[in-house]
Amino acid sequence: MAISDKLYNRSYPDLLRYYNTDKFGHSVVFGALYGITAGVAHSVQYGLAALLKAVNEGIYNYRDDVIDYEGKAADMKKFFVSGGFKIVYDTDLDVPIADGFYFTVSYPGMTGRELLQELLRYGISTISLDITGSERTEGLRVCVSMVPRDIFPELQQRLKTFNENHPVNKN
Repeated sequence: MAISDKLYNRSYPDLLRYYNTDKFGHSVVFGALYGITAGVAHSVQYGLAALLKAVNEGIYNYRDDVIDYEGKAADMKKFFVSGGFKIVYDTDLDVPIADGFYFTVSYPGMTGRELLQELLRYGISTISLDITGSERTEGLRVCVSMVPRDIFPELQQRLKTFNENHPVNKN
């Protein structure tokens, strides 16, 4: 990435909402680039560089490969909510979170770890929020990307069966 010295050193006070500095360059390097490259093998960094180059040259439109995540996430959220689950993180700084790569759920009366263990019995794999650095440990992170639409009916049925076997106390 190349950034002019003038832009690199420019201050944007609103950056302080997300980063520990208002300097654009420092925020980009240590807030974005570092986060996506730290601890990543050299060959993978070359792959990312090639991918970004193809995007910038108009050869590859990555959005085409991920655009369906929004619709899949919205559908999957409906399945979980209709099965008694609650969305854990539904806003970020009071702004509704867009549907995308993953979403978070909880189930009344169960910790994240208990829920994870129990869902595995129904053939549903997730990760608990307590390993993601979340301050909320009562939930799970549900990945959207690796769930093909053709198994949605099965997912719906498994969540329905889970809910029937673990009724939510509505009192």
